Amino acid sequence: MSELERRELHQMLSGVAAVQPLSADVEEPDGTYYEYDRNLKATVKVTPDGERTPVVQLEAQFARPPQKGSRKTAHEGMIP
Repeated sequence: MSELERRELHQMLSGVAAVQPLSADVEEPDGTYYEYDRNLKATVKVTPDGERTPVVQLEAQFARPPQKGSRKTAHEGMIP
């Protein structure tokens, strides 16, 4: 690594350290927020009126994007 690259890296890392962390206590627009309940050992949804309900599953479903093509590993490509 050259001296110039080292300086750029140092400058970039110094900038990262100066970034303020975001709060994990994010509220939804209606005032609903989520927190971990140690007694239930689960995440609960807390509504503005104080109702606490355990979160059973995520409201949004996450899926892997489809693969562009089948890839073979080194072992699959070997002929016996």
